[in-house]
Amino acid sequence: MARPRRALRLLALAVVAAVLAGACQGSGFQYVKNDDFNAYFKVDDEWALFDERQFFSSPAIELDPLERQRKLATTWVRGFDGSEEPSLANLFLNATPDPHGVARIQLLTEAERDSIDLASLRSAHLGFDPVQVSREDPQGPVEVLSEEDVSFPGGQHGVRMTVAFDTPSGEIAIIDQTALVDSSNRILYLFVIGCSRQCYVEHRDTINEIAASWTIEEE
Repeated sequence: MARPRRALRLLALAVVAAVLAGACQGSGFQYVKNDDFNAYFKVDDEWALFDERQFFSSPAIELDPLERQRKLATTWVRGFDGSEEPSLANLFLNATPDPHGVARIQLLTEAERDSIDLASLRSAHLGFDPVQVSREDPQGPVEVLSEEDVSFPGGQHGVRMTVAFDTPSGEIAIIDQTALVDSSNRILYLFVIGCSRQCYVEHRDTINEIAASWTIEEE
């Protein structure tokens, strides 16, 4: 099985391919905004969008009716899929052949507020801390390709990471994730976009542009 450690080398070798692929992308974007939290991002105007009602109705998430109701009351979600045949199911996969992702704004519980830290922010999407896993097994199934601190004028702060990891299918997936909390640790802001390694190489410029568009304006 190919290991993520090879992903970085392959990305470097594929710069020309990425540039050419980026030149083929459409230049039109649609902007998606949450007015309550002054947050927005952009995606290709031909990509499909899914809201939180669709997201939390997915069979991939096992929620009882009360839990689903709580999620809908405390979480705003916009999923997006760049496939020619978009599907809600793609949002719950990793090594997809086309870019897909999720923007999430979530009101944290008291327990979540008390436990939130940098490691939990890094774990917000994958369910594990890629930095810790990579440190424990540098040649293992997870590689952190980049990591940087992020902050906005309104006090939201956190981390943006690019992570490559093995999937159960034997493919390598790459995601670009930005996870932040507000200054009082009450709100989680999460933005994730990714796909298979080959897809990431082909669409690297577009993925980076979309990930960088995640913005939280000061009130």
